[in-house]
Amino acid sequence: MLKNAIQAVAKLSGYQITKLAEQSHQSYQPLELPFIDLLDLIIRDYQRRHGELFFVQIGAHDGSSADPIRALVQEHHFSGILVEPQPQAFKTLLENYRHEPQLQFENAVISDRDGVATLYAVKEGVADLPFWLSQSASLDRTVVRNALHYWRYAKQLKALPDDLDSMIQEIQLPALTVSTLLAKHQIQKVDLLVIDTMGFDFQILKMFPFQQLKPAIIQFEHNLLSPVDQQACFQLLANQGYSLAKFTVDTIAYLHGTTRHWTVGQW
Repeated sequence: MLKNAIQAVAKLSGYQITKLAEQSHQSYQPLELPFIDLLDLIIRDYQRRHGELFFVQIGAHDGSSADPIRALVQEHHFSGILVEPQPQAFKTLLENYRHEPQLQFENAVISDRDGVATLYAVKEGVADLPFWLSQSASLDRTVVRNALHYWRYAKQLKALPDDLDSMIQEIQLPALTVSTLLAKHQIQKVDLLVIDTMGFDFQILKMFPFQQLKPAIIQFEHNLLSPVDQQACFQLLANQGYSLAKFTVDTIAYLHGTTRHWTVGQW
């Protein structure tokens, strides 16, 4: 029964779930396999039942590189606000969405106070760097340095110098709180909240005014949170009525979703 129910939900959203034939180790060949995009599945199901969808994306980067919602925005022309602090990425973001006039954009840092903040980012203009590094911007310099250290020494990326600090630039940018962002754009309802801010995701969720409005769907990156902060973040959302789906580096929180209870040790 459970298998049939899952198949039915997937079919409604354009997916087909099939069982892969088992292979022996001797005959193993690398395969390019289709994997279900859980956020895509949830959004399509939500839209089918509710129609219009308004989103807020904090940490939108260039609107293309590993972006979890770009294809859906272009397909359904969702309305929303995209927030990106890095000036060059923001310019590319505007260009990538030039055919979506319903969108609004904010070139600012989301912080715990309004004003000006220092953003630490990887220096631009260096050849042969993976696009992941251009997304490694943070209000915490240590976060950026750790990303550089990983790529230089764990991944042996020779394009990075031994002097990692020379690769970090400081950018002074306008800073807004979540409440100021929502008030500035007169946001009354958020169906989807997407956060990708290099470890600042929990801080943003703690600032979010859930007492005024609750996004139906939230996706955020949990892998840069400490185990203690992960559990605190999950508990915060659970207390607000969300059900959680944790996968790879991200977590999806779905308001009033079907819930299976897990103990802390099972995460």
